[in-house]
Amino acid sequence: MSAIYDLKNQVAIVGVGNSQYARVLDDVSPIRTLATALRNALEDAGLTKDDIDGFVTSHGAPGGADYDEFAVHAGMHIKWVNQSWTHGRWGTTSLTQAATALCAGLAEYVVVLNATVSGHGYLKYFKTSGGWSEGLRDIGGGQGQVNYHGVDTPGSATSLVARAYMEKYGATSEQLGTVAVTYRKHAQLNPNAIMYGRPMTLDNYMESRFISPPFRLFDYCLTNEGANAIILTTAARAKDLKKQPVYLTGVQGIQANRDDFIAFARPGLPVGMQTEYDYVAGPQKVYEMAGVTQKDIDGLYVYDSFSTNLWMILERYGFVKAGEAPAWIQDGRIELGGELPVNTNGGLMSEGHYGGNSHFIEMVRQLRGECGPRQIANAEVLQWATPFGDTLIMTKG
Repeated sequence: MSAIYDLKNQVAIVGVGNSQYARVLDDVSPIRTLATALRNALEDAGLTKDDIDGFVTSHGAPGGADYDEFAVHAGMHIKWVNQSWTHGRWGTTSLTQAATALCAGLAEYVVVLNATVSGHGYLKYFKTSGGWSEGLRDIGGGQGQVNYHGVDTPGSATSLVARAYMEKYGATSEQLGTVAVTYRKHAQLNPNAIMYGRPMTLDNYMESRFISPPFRLFDYCLTNEGANAIILTTAARAKDLKKQPVYLTGVQGIQANRDDFIAFARPGLPVGMQTEYDYVAGPQKVYEMAGVTQKDIDGLYVYDSFSTNLWMILERYGFVKAGEAPAWIQDGRIELGGELPVNTNGGLMSEGHYGGNSHFIEMVRQLRGECGPRQIANAEVLQWATPFGDTLIMTKG
């Protein structure tokens, strides 16, 4: 691989931490949740806040907190920062930016720190829901919303993707329900999950109301509050710290072009401006960089803002061929103990929507063997992926 910096295994995650996860944290500001998550991650790594000199966030104000405000409140001295747009698509990018800064010597310890963007944040103190929307972008936003067509939310836009897919390949609602039911099943093994203690059957799923057909209530992610912290450093420094390091072994960025515009659709589906064609997954840089194939992945973690995201991801990254995902995930294949466990934490749909950052924390804990009853046996290679094309692979140290 020709690059100025070969990132493979040069950077490790050495500390992870989270605040309480909840629908609403009454009288708790984003600053407090961030401080709790950071404190827990520092304890996990055996570091102090004075060790942290790099800061990455994709969840700034008003839904979260901007890097400079938090640094002042926390008494931190930051030398390098990056703050990107609030969205789950920036998960891989945030970790990659941190890794690049570390390899370039711009920082020694970088924290990726994010508060939730559920629509609460600071706005609850102002007694308003805000009103900002990606749908106000002229070309429809990351999910394909176009207000003048009446498609003004991510859910309504993605339901069109789901409908197009189901009509093209003959997928059924029962097959779609497997996604939500599996994630909820995993959440019953995760005390951090918002849906812990609330099991769900396929009958429960099928009886739930339609929101934007074919999507039912349980095809959507949660809205919630909380924060997550992930501390990274170079592989050389990681060897001397408290916990077993977890390495960034492969990364791949967001894709963008005419046929790859709608965020939650796989290329080749006739939605929005995309052309319809028979999609075949091509070479993936993430596997090339990591030196593995899909067969080597012990667990998959996906950006599951909507249930059909899993179908798109399995096909986009070549786990299955186009149209095969709905049938392939049946019979326990994506459950713990199955061929490819998916979202063992419960995902955005049952643990909580933290933009993928809670998934990263779960991956680290899985590779350390810290997940108790939801532990993937002999987990060594885990993958995070979104329908945008961005993905990363972590391996155990």
